[in-house]
Amino acid sequence: MIKSRWFQYLFWTSFKIGLVLIAVIGLYAIYLDASLSRHFSNKRYQAPALVYADEVTLRNNHPMRLQGLVGILERVGYQRNSNTEQSGYYSVGKNNVMVHRRPFDFSDGPQMAQRVQINFHGDRIKSIKSWPSGRELESFRLEPELIGRISTLSKEDRLLVGLEVVPNLLIETLLKVEDRNFYHHQGVSPWSILRALAANLKAGRTVQGGSTLTQQLVKNLYLSRDQTLWRKFHEAMMSLVIDYRFDKNTILETYLNEVYFGQDGSNAIHGIGLASQFYFGKQVQELNPSEIALMVGMIKGPSYYDPRRYPERARSRRDTVLKVMFEQDLLGKDNYVAAVEQALDVKESRRLVEHPYPHYMDLVRREMKRIILPEDWQETGLKIFTHLQVDAQNAVQRSLAQQLMADGEDEKLEGAMVVADYRNGTISALAGGRLSQAIGYNRALLALRPIGSLMKPIIYAAAMQDSDIGLHTPVADEPITLSDKKGKEWKPQNYDKEFDGSLLLYDALVQSRNLPAVRVGMEVGIDQLVSYLRELGVTTPLQAYPSLTLGSASLSPVAVTRMYSALMNDGRYQPLAAVSSITTHQGEVLYRRQKSEADVVFDKNVSYLTRYGLRGVVAEGTASRLQRALAGQVVGGKTGTTNDYRDSWFVAVDGEHVVTVWLGRDDNQPVGLTGSSGALKVVADFYDYLPPLSMALDVPEPLQMQNFHPTTGQRIPEDCNNGRKLPAEEIRLPEDITCEGTIREKSWWERLFGG
Repeated sequence: MIKSRWFQYLFWTSFKIGLVLIAVIGLYAIYLDASLSRHFSNKRYQAPALVYADEVTLRNNHPMRLQGLVGILERVGYQRNSNTEQSGYYSVGKNNVMVHRRPFDFSDGPQMAQRVQINFHGDRIKSIKSWPSGRELESFRLEPELIGRISTLSKEDRLLVGLEVVPNLLIETLLKVEDRNFYHHQGVSPWSILRALAANLKAGRTVQGGSTLTQQLVKNLYLSRDQTLWRKFHEAMMSLVIDYRFDKNTILETYLNEVYFGQDGSNAIHGIGLASQFYFGKQVQELNPSEIALMVGMIKGPSYYDPRRYPERARSRRDTVLKVMFEQDLLGKDNYVAAVEQALDVKESRRLVEHPYPHYMDLVRREMKRIILPEDWQETGLKIFTHLQVDAQNAVQRSLAQQLMADGEDEKLEGAMVVADYRNGTISALAGGRLSQAIGYNRALLALRPIGSLMKPIIYAAAMQDSDIGLHTPVADEPITLSDKKGKEWKPQNYDKEFDGSLLLYDALVQSRNLPAVRVGMEVGIDQLVSYLRELGVTTPLQAYPSLTLGSASLSPVAVTRMYSALMNDGRYQPLAAVSSITTHQGEVLYRRQKSEADVVFDKNVSYLTRYGLRGVVAEGTASRLQRALAGQVVGGKTGTTNDYRDSWFVAVDGEHVVTVWLGRDDNQPVGLTGSSGALKVVADFYDYLPPLSMALDVPEPLQMQNFHPTTGQRIPEDCNNGRKLPAEEIRLPEDITCEGTIREKSWWERLFGG
């Protein structure tokens, strides 16, 4: 009787406790369902912004050498092989290159893999032919180089990929190795747990896990690595909820984008999309069976099976997975044998971004702050496509560093360099200091330094815009004394302390004479000069003093580049941009730079006359030493030197780019360099590495080349050898004018009889 009561008590007590436990578990499941489902739907993971250089577009008759293309292919990670049947490979013939381009999601949409033959003739592309059809193509694009990333707060890097681009072989192999019953269980597999428990007991150690892919995903996303019963229970409950709320393909896609694959410095590599690039330099859809086996095998322990640190261990693991693939009929015998015999063939570099450009990346980050993007962009990730030209960037960094090291023992000598495409309003390359590979003070953007004689072309352009003067107009090179608004006297001097009396505006610019610039600038008006500088994009404070005519304005190298870009772009100002477009990792366009209509600052003819004067600076003036680096190309430029040789400036202008260089010290101490002895050398080295495109200087109507007296500016006969041939609106030649610019006195015979 007592035993019966005891059993009844025990039964009902257990029953009540069971009901309470069921209620608690039910409430807990409801709580998980409410919170976990929302989080899993919207905030599964964070994805970085991947930043790409400008894409390389090859065109017929495009200037490029065969070896130049090979260098581009090597940088982007293509492998040289006589067999180019697979994407990602190229081969080199006598005068041609065969390229099998990888599939890539460009900013304007995805492009499939494509195989082409590029034929060269000398330094140009002769033709581009689709292979094997032989159909001629107008152009061909290569995917851009990855130059950096803007990481999330979690320091996790991933490239989100959809399940549709992941090879079926990879998916099937993953399931066979990690979770064979994935499509048949409800998030937790009791049989797998029991099977793993039996195997571990038999071995006396942990040799097999019983977690499903869903459980692995939950552990990676939400839980710690603690091996406790509570953590295991929590993992199981969360897995059941996720499996109930979401379809299997969503869970599998999330797993493929979340799974951990190792470290790139302080950043963790997550997801199969980025891991395939990190280890093989390939898109995930390009992976072959051997590479797929290694990827799947590494999931068990990315550090333990790191193919770069432990190649034998990684190869053994890969071969184990290949065996599973063969036994499960995922691979035929021939393919299995070929895959086992294949080397690991992973990238040597342990960095996802092999050539970082931190100063250009600083420019990109600053520009992104002005672009309206979704606040939750880290949930979709970004692909930022920029205008950076890798060849130009490498030339900038090399030339600047080489000159800074060559200019004496002054380790405090610093510099900055900017290259801009003035027609398109884009920044092609930028370096902000001696250590262009290190993050630090970006002088290209932030260093505000007096620009010296770089102001003179602006002054003369303003004068030609506001009056009917031209390059042939005589200007006075004579002493002048001025007073500022506070009554302080100022007596400017020429560089050589000499005075030429009278000379043409063209020669004043070419020889960089100070006093003519001051006189013309004062005629224009200091306030008017300030207004022009504002129209040319200058936003920093400006003092409206007479010294502005000799470049007292402090500007950054980027601001100088903006000004000269407008001069070169037919007098039209447009902002300079680094970012061309932004998409999500899946290709949805979030931003595309629209080339706004440029603001007209100077008339086209004024712009042309200024460019012609800049050409003269290089052809026969203060920048003539640049000629040695030009190989016959027509280039303009302007030197700039400030008081006590504190700043050395040079701006070069060619048929495509404005190239600006500044050299100086951060503490504003003298560096002993003029514009021509310092900054100009950097540009010369840059052009030696990357030859310029000639400026087009065909005289536009109504201008025409005419002969002028070198001091009076008087129109003189064309056959006078002492004249200056300059472009100007037509000026009628006076009758009986001499080569000295005077009217020839008529003889008594001519006065009497005429003639």
